[in-house]
Amino acid sequence: MSLTDKPIATFPLTWVSLDDTEEASLYLAQWKSSTARRPHDHPGFLLFMQPIGYNSAAVMYRQAGGGRIIYPFYCCNLTELPYFKNIHQPLKHMVSPYGYGGALYDGDPLCREAASHDFEFFFIRELRRRGFVTEFIRDDVFVDRLACRSVGEVIEQQPNVVVRLQRTAEDIWKSYKAKVRKNVKRAKENGLRVTFDTCGAMLDDFLEVYYGTMERTEASKSFFMSKDKFERLQSTLGSDGGLLYVHVFDGDQIISTELLLLSSDTIYSFLGGTVATAFDKRPNDLLKHEVILWGGANGYKWYVLGGGVTAGDGIFRYKEAFDPESIFPFQVRRVKYDSGAYQLLVEARANYEKDRGQDWQPNPDFFPEFLS
Repeated sequence: MSLTDKPIATFPLTWVSLDDTEEASLYLAQWKSSTARRPHDHPGFLLFMQPIGYNSAAVMYRQAGGGRIIYPFYCCNLTELPYFKNIHQPLKHMVSPYGYGGALYDGDPLCREAASHDFEFFFIRELRRRGFVTEFIRDDVFVDRLACRSVGEVIEQQPNVVVRLQRTAEDIWKSYKAKVRKNVKRAKENGLRVTFDTCGAMLDDFLEVYYGTMERTEASKSFFMSKDKFERLQSTLGSDGGLLYVHVFDGDQIISTELLLLSSDTIYSFLGGTVATAFDKRPNDLLKHEVILWGGANGYKWYVLGGGVTAGDGIFRYKEAFDPESIFPFQVRRVKYDSGAYQLLVEARANYEKDRGQDWQPNPDFFPEFLS
């Protein structure tokens, strides 16, 4: 069965392919009418971050009482990979988008548990019908917005900093650690200024700083998105109000920049960078400070800075300094729907590598192990 089958109408669950223009438009209408309008769920964002070898899909659920659940994800036909060519049954893996995901509930909070229970029943039935073996979910830090899931192994990873924006400027300033206040003052003394751009008008300047930062930090190749992908993101998610560029200028040069994602009430830190020679002017501290003030003034409640690479590392401590009392747990969920097929895939991968003289062992810290 193809991942691009037409939408199934197993009421009340609908499955759509987001790689199909017509089906994606059905889903986009649901996203636009959702309360949260989480940017990570937008078809434009999914296309922007889509991994090689994966298709984009989503399910939409409507409860009889009026509650709704939307859940986008990426799907992989495992038997199309070279490791598993000798397996002749259709087996698939799914993963939520980069950032914050999970099945998003919209409706009366009192009905969330009942709606989640019914959603889970229909969803799992459809996954098994389509041959899904595994599911990997990066949960939203705002767990009360998610459908209640009862399956899988939940693993708490590095904590995330979520700055509270609905406070006075004075309270926000006092809540910063001393080093942030010192760095913001230094940036201002250096004459730096911040501008906000919803149109991507200075994309070339952004990309110059961003690519330079990715090269300096030896980032994965997957983070070197092409200019045309950024332009498409602007014309999709950006046209629906989900993007904001923030630039720090030193004279007429951008020395620090960030692309933010916007939901109805939350700002998410996404991609950015700083010119290495400008570190001592502290432009990034000023950037985040101005975003915090802008967000509060424009009615946003939260600014999700995220966490570090590992719990408590230097990146986390830098972010924590902007709101030390607002730390949210971040968790992932690993689900096995078919243990027998899972083991079959592990063994097939081991045999494939053995035939090529490789001593391959599954990595228990990676899920699913057969793709490690």
